[in-house]
Amino acid sequence: MTTLYAQSPSADETGAAQPVPHAPVAPGAGAGDPLPPAPEAPVAASVQTAPAGKVLAHGKGLLVDEVAVSERAKPVRRLTVSGSFQVGALDYLVLLDGKPLGRGLLAENLDAAKVALPADVQLTQGATVSYQYGHEAPVTVGTLTLGGPR
Repeated sequence: MTTLYAQSPSADETGAAQPVPHAPVAPGAGAGDPLPPAPEAPVAASVQTAPAGKVLAHGKGLLVDEVAVSERAKPVRRLTVSGSFQVGALDYLVLLDGKPLGRGLLAENLDAAKVALPADVQLTQGATVSYQYGHEAPVTVGTLTLGGPR
């Protein structure tokens, strides 16, 4: 029995490999993705459902608190952005002073997006919080005041 193999379309006449043509990659996909990865499932669940924790910062339509995550020794800092959100094909990106913090996890009633703050993010007085959907212009929510509401 003879097995026939077709020449690979990615090889030239000599059999040397050539780049394989591919479809263009959608903006934001793969390497250089402006959206940080989604948090681990236990963290995401705690960010979405945990009761209010110790308030670290606040602002009009904003709250940063510490919430417990059952599978972690250290609490997670959660930023809640109030607004009117819609379910769509893309995730909302939450920004602090124009820098991506993470993907906003929408509240069940769509009145807030919540994000677990990366450990390296420093909260600063007057920092501007915004959110962005796809390539739309960012929507500024407000600025942070450190500490709990007065």
